[in-house]
Amino acid sequence: MKVTVHWSSSRKHRIFRYAHITFAILGCVALGACAFAYFNAGVFQAYERWHFEKALLARPRGLAGPSPVAPVQSLRLAVKEGVLLGRIEVPRLALSVMVTEGIKPRNLRLAAGHIPGTAFPDEPGNVGIAGHRDMFFRRLREIRQGDIITFTTLAGSPEYSVEWTRVVKPKDIDVLDVSSQPVLTLVTCYPFYYVGPAPERFIVRARLIGRAGSS
Repeated sequence: MKVTVHWSSSRKHRIFRYAHITFAILGCVALGACAFAYFNAGVFQAYERWHFEKALLARPRGLAGPSPVAPVQSLRLAVKEGVLLGRIEVPRLALSVMVTEGIKPRNLRLAAGHIPGTAFPDEPGNVGIAGHRDMFFRRLREIRQGDIITFTTLAGSPEYSVEWTRVVKPKDIDVLDVSSQPVLTLVTCYPFYYVGPAPERFIVRARLIGRAGSS
Protein backbone atom coordinates (compact mmCIF):
# COMPACT_ATOMS: atom_id res chain seq x y z
CA MET A 1 0.00 0.00 0.00
CA LYS A 2 1.53 3.29 -1.09
CA VAL A 3 1.29 6.23 1.30
CA THR A 4 1.49 9.73 -0.17
CA VAL A 5 2.62 12.52 2.09
CA HIS A 6 1.32 15.94 1.18
CA TRP A 7 3.35 18.88 2.38
CA SER A 8 1.37 21.95 3.17
CA SER A 9 2.42 25.18 1.53
CA SER A 10 2.90 26.75 4.96
CA ARG A 11 5.34 24.02 5.98
CA LYS A 12 7.31 24.42 2.76
CA HIS A 13 7.40 28.16 3.39
CA ARG A 14 8.80 27.63 6.89
CA ILE A 15 11.51 25.27 5.59
CA PHE A 16 12.59 27.71 2.89
CA ARG A 17 12.57 30.54 5.41
CA TYR A 18 14.75 28.58 7.86
CA ALA A 19 17.14 27.63 5.06
CA HIS A 20 17.35 31.27 3.97
CA ILE A 21 18.11 32.38 7.52
CA THR A 22 20.71 29.62 7.97
CA PHE A 23 22.57 30.54 4.78
CA ALA A 24 22.38 34.22 5.67
CA ILE A 25 23.96 33.52 9.06
CA LEU A 26 26.69 31.37 7.50
CA GLY A 27 27.38 34.12 4.98
CA CYS A 28 27.67 36.72 7.74
CA VAL A 29 30.02 34.47 9.71
CA ALA A 30 32.22 33.95 6.63
CA LEU A 31 32.31 37.68 5.89
CA GLY A 32 33.07 38.42 9.51
CA ALA A 33 35.95 35.92 9.55
CA CYS A 34 37.33 37.41 6.33
CA ALA A 35 37.05 40.96 7.67
CA PHE A 36 38.78 39.94 10.91
CA ALA A 37 41.62 38.29 8.95
CA TYR A 38 42.18 41.44 6.88
CA PHE A 39 41.95 43.66 9.97
CA ASN A 40 44.39 41.47 11.90
CA ALA A 41 46.85 41.45 9.00
CA GLY A 42 46.51 45.22 8.59
CA VAL A 43 47.26 45.85 12.26
CA PHE A 44 50.25 43.51 12.15
CA GLN A 45 51.63 45.16 9.01
CA ALA A 46 51.17 48.67 10.40
CA TYR A 47 52.86 47.85 13.70
CA GLU A 48 55.77 45.97 12.14
CA ARG A 49 56.28 48.73 9.55
CA TRP A 50 56.43 51.35 12.33
CA HIS A 51 58.79 49.18 14.37
CA PHE A 52 60.97 48.50 11.31
CA GLU A 53 61.23 52.19 10.39
CA LYS A 54 62.40 52.96 13.93
CA ALA A 55 65.03 50.21 13.67
CA LEU A 56 66.22 51.58 10.31
CA LEU A 57 66.70 55.04 11.81
CA ALA A 58 68.52 53.63 14.84
CA ARG A 59 70.98 51.40 12.97
CA PRO A 60 74.66 52.39 13.06
CA ARG A 61 75.82 54.76 10.34
CA GLY A 62 77.27 52.89 7.37
CA LEU A 63 75.28 49.69 7.95
CA ALA A 64 73.30 50.24 4.74
CA GLY A 65 76.41 50.66 2.60
CA PRO A 66 77.46 48.35 -0.21
CA SER A 67 78.80 45.76 2.26
CA PRO A 68 76.83 44.98 5.45
CA VAL A 69 78.78 45.12 8.69
CA ALA A 70 77.60 41.74 9.96
CA PRO A 71 78.07 38.67 7.74
CA VAL A 72 74.85 37.27 6.34
CA GLN A 73 75.63 33.87 7.83
CA SER A 74 75.07 35.28 11.32
CA LEU A 75 71.61 36.45 10.25
CA ARG A 76 70.77 32.95 9.03
CA LEU A 77 71.74 31.47 12.38
CA ALA A 78 69.83 34.08 14.38
CA VAL A 79 66.53 34.12 12.50
CA LYS A 80 63.70 32.03 13.91
CA GLU A 81 60.22 31.22 12.65
CA GLY A 82 58.01 34.32 12.59
CA VAL A 83 60.83 36.85 13.09
CA LEU A 84 60.59 39.99 10.95
CA LEU A 85 63.18 40.07 8.15
CA GLY A 86 62.33 43.24 6.27
CA ARG A 87 60.08 44.75 3.63
CA ILE A 88 59.38 43.90 -0.01
CA GLU A 89 58.36 46.79 -2.27
CA VAL A 90 57.37 47.05 -5.94
CA PRO A 91 57.07 50.84 -6.46
CA ARG A 92 55.25 50.72 -9.81
CA LEU A 93 52.50 48.57 -8.29
CA ALA A 94 52.40 50.46 -4.97
CA LEU A 95 53.00 47.08 -3.36
CA SER A 96 54.65 47.09 0.06
CA VAL A 97 54.57 44.19 2.51
CA MET A 98 56.55 43.18 5.55
CA VAL A 99 58.32 39.82 5.39
CA THR A 100 58.76 37.34 8.21
CA GLU A 101 60.72 34.12 8.39
CA GLY A 102 58.77 30.98 7.49
CA ILE A 103 55.67 30.04 5.54
CA LYS A 104 53.45 28.47 8.17
CA PRO A 105 49.74 29.39 7.79
CA ARG A 106 49.83 31.94 10.61
CA ASN A 107 52.86 33.69 9.09
CA LEU A 108 51.24 34.00 5.68
CA ARG A 109 48.00 35.33 7.19
CA LEU A 110 49.96 38.28 8.58
CA ALA A 111 52.81 38.87 6.15
CA ALA A 112 54.79 37.53 3.23
CA GLY A 113 57.13 34.72 4.24
CA HIS A 114 60.75 33.89 3.52
CA ILE A 115 60.87 30.28 2.30
CA PRO A 116 63.15 28.26 4.61
CA GLY A 117 66.16 26.76 2.88
CA THR A 118 66.45 29.54 0.31
CA ALA A 119 69.04 32.31 0.44
CA PHE A 120 68.75 35.46 2.51
CA PRO A 121 68.99 38.97 0.97
CA ASP A 122 72.59 39.89 0.06
CA GLU A 123 73.50 36.21 0.20
CA PRO A 124 74.54 34.64 -3.11
CA GLY A 125 71.74 32.42 -4.33
CA ASN A 126 67.98 32.28 -4.73
CA VAL A 127 65.90 34.25 -2.20
CA GLY A 128 62.40 32.73 -2.07
CA ILE A 129 59.40 34.73 -0.78
CA ALA A 130 55.81 33.43 -0.64
CA GLY A 131 52.56 35.34 -0.14
CA HIS A 132 48.81 34.91 -0.49
CA ARG A 133 47.30 35.91 -3.84
CA ASP A 134 44.16 37.27 -2.18
CA MET A 135 46.06 39.50 0.25
CA PHE A 136 49.58 40.86 -0.04
CA PHE A 137 50.54 39.52 -3.47
CA ARG A 138 47.31 40.22 -5.36
CA ARG A 139 48.93 43.06 -7.32
CA LEU A 140 51.56 40.72 -8.70
CA ARG A 141 49.05 39.94 -11.45
CA GLU A 142 50.07 43.33 -12.92
CA ILE A 143 53.83 42.87 -12.68
CA ARG A 144 55.92 42.94 -15.83
CA GLN A 145 59.47 42.53 -17.04
CA GLY A 146 61.80 45.29 -15.89
CA ASP A 147 59.82 46.21 -12.76
CA ILE A 148 62.04 47.01 -9.77
CA ILE A 149 61.64 45.07 -6.52
CA THR A 150 63.39 46.24 -3.36
CA PHE A 151 63.92 43.98 -0.35
CA THR A 152 64.88 46.26 2.53
CA THR A 153 66.48 44.74 5.64
CA LEU A 154 68.57 46.23 8.43
CA ALA A 155 71.63 45.15 6.41
CA GLY A 156 70.67 47.11 3.30
CA SER A 157 68.24 47.38 0.39
CA PRO A 158 69.04 45.04 -2.49
CA GLU A 159 67.26 45.98 -5.72
CA TYR A 160 66.09 43.40 -8.23
CA SER A 161 64.79 43.70 -11.79
CA VAL A 162 62.04 41.35 -12.94
CA GLU A 163 63.26 39.01 -15.68
CA TRP A 164 60.25 36.75 -16.19
CA THR A 165 57.00 35.42 -14.77
CA ARG A 166 55.72 31.87 -15.08
CA VAL A 167 52.77 29.69 -14.06
CA VAL A 168 53.77 26.26 -12.72
CA LYS A 169 52.29 23.30 -10.89
CA PRO A 170 52.75 23.12 -7.09
CA LYS A 171 55.16 20.19 -7.50
CA ASP A 172 57.46 22.22 -9.78
CA ILE A 173 59.74 23.43 -7.01
CA ASP A 174 62.80 23.70 -9.25
CA VAL A 175 62.09 27.47 -9.41
CA LEU A 176 63.54 27.55 -5.88
CA ASP A 177 66.70 25.68 -6.79
CA VAL A 178 70.05 27.11 -5.69
CA SER A 179 71.33 29.75 -8.10
CA SER A 180 74.91 30.76 -8.79
CA GLN A 181 73.66 34.34 -9.20
CA PRO A 182 71.79 36.46 -6.60
CA VAL A 183 68.13 36.29 -7.61
CA LEU A 184 64.73 36.80 -5.99
CA THR A 185 61.78 34.46 -6.53
CA LEU A 186 58.26 35.47 -5.50
CA VAL A 187 55.66 32.71 -5.23
CA THR A 188 51.88 32.98 -4.94
CA CYS A 189 48.86 30.89 -5.88
CA TYR A 190 47.21 31.09 -9.31
CA PRO A 191 44.73 31.97 -10.79
CA PHE A 192 44.44 35.14 -8.73
CA TYR A 193 40.63 35.13 -8.58
CA TYR A 194 40.17 31.37 -8.21
CA VAL A 195 37.62 30.33 -5.59
CA GLY A 196 39.05 27.78 -3.19
CA PRO A 197 42.54 26.25 -3.16
CA ALA A 198 44.23 27.38 -6.38
CA PRO A 199 45.65 24.59 -8.58
CA GLU A 200 48.77 26.41 -9.81
CA ARG A 201 51.53 28.78 -8.71
CA PHE A 202 52.51 32.16 -10.14
CA ILE A 203 56.26 32.77 -10.13
CA VAL A 204 58.15 36.06 -10.44
CA ARG A 205 61.89 35.83 -11.02
CA ALA A 206 64.10 38.91 -10.61
CA ARG A 207 67.87 39.37 -10.67
CA LEU A 208 69.96 41.55 -8.39
CA ILE A 209 70.97 44.81 -10.04
CA GLY A 210 72.33 46.82 -7.12
CA ARG A 211 71.44 48.39 -3.80
CA ALA A 212 69.10 51.30 -3.19
CA GLY A 213 71.03 54.43 -2.27
CA SER A 214 74.39 53.14 -3.47
CA SER A 215 76.30 54.89 -6.24
